[in-house]
Formats: sequence, C-alpha cells, structure tokens
Amino acid sequence: MIGWLSGIVRVRDVTVGEVILDVGGVGYLVVVSWQIMAAVPDVGEACELWVHTHVREDALSLFAFATPEERRMFRLLTSVPLVGPKNAIGVLGGFPLIELLAAIGDGERRTLERIPGVGKRTAERILLDLKEKVEPLQQALAGSGKTTAPRRKSEPMSDDPIVVEAHAVLVNLGWRPKLVDAALDNVADKRPPLEDDERALDALVRLALAKLMAR
Repeated sequence: MIGWLSGIVRVRDVTVGEVILDVGGVGYLVVVSWQIMAAVPDVGEACELWVHTHVREDALSLFAFATPEERRMFRLLTSVPLVGPKNAIGVLGGFPLIELLAAIGDGERRTLERIPGVGKRTAERILLDLKEKVEPLQQALAGSGKTTAPRRKSEPMSDDPIVVEAHAVLVNLGWRPKLVDAALDNVADKRPPLEDDERALDALVRLALAKLMAR
C-alpha cells in the first residue's frame, strides 16, 4: 500500500484533477480534488503528497492529499454508504477542509447540496454518519492552526483561453454550463494580473467557485 510520495511534478492537469509525480524515475498518477490541486506546485517542482491506495479487483487507484488531515477526511467520507472514492474527492473539492468540517459538524445539509453530485439523500447520509466523527478532526486542525496546505461539454461565451479552460474545469467538476458561464462572466475581470497561465487559471477557477458556492 502506498501512503506517501515525494518527487517532482511532471504533469499537473487541472482539467481532470490528475497529477503525475516522478518518484525515482517512476511516474505515479494520482487523483486529487480541486482544493488539493491548488496545493500542488508547478511542473518541475518538488512535491510531497499523502496517498490513499484504493484497490479493486480490476483496478488500483491512488488518491492524493496535501495534508494527512485531508486524507483522514477522505477516508471518513468513503466510510459513508453512497459515497465512493470519486464522490469523496468531489466533496473535498467543494470547500476548503475547515469549511467542509464546519458544515458537517453544524448539520448544514443545504450547504453540502451545493457541491456537484451531492443530492439531498447523500448529504443527509453524510451528516448522519459523520456529524459526530468530524469533531476530533476539527479539534486537531484548530490545535495545529492549519486549515489546508499553503499554496501560492459546452463552449464558454469567451475567446479568452484562460476563461475557456476555467469553463472546462468547472463543467468537469459537475457544474452546469449556464451557471459556469454566469459565474465566469461575473468574476473574469476581478482576477489578479498573473503572467503565468497556470496560476491565472487557478485564480480564476477559485473566484468562480466562490461565486457558484454562494448562489
């Protein structure tokens, strides 16, 4: 079982939520949430990730996290009926970890339902199974002062390549194209001026996600 990897980022694909980490000449493909992708350094830089190895009869998948607390939350989520690994990654991508824990601890079903792919039934089951279990993790985060790791198909109505890619990322996360168009139209002019396209994409998706979650 693989529990931790340290290597060089070779691929950082925000459109599908995948990272390939070069560890001693071997490329490990790991799946990450959007929130965790924001903690992954640029291609060519060193990176350490905590890993959950998911084994099935027909596949072996690696899900990666910037902190052990995120991995712990992933494992809690996958212990819930109706929530598989891909669903758990989607839930972790919906909010920063500290906000997700607060929503579950406070029983905020409607907040969870804002996450793409989480309906009323799934949200209720998460609250039923995890409402009491997240308290130790909340306390651990509060004690350490951490919230998460530090880090620096339809076509959208724009010819800006960064907006086009941000649209693809958000639609792949499960948001409806029309909602994505509206959010991007609202925040596109508010993104910081960044020369690096990858950082600009990260910034724009974060702004649009915040707008989508606040609706």
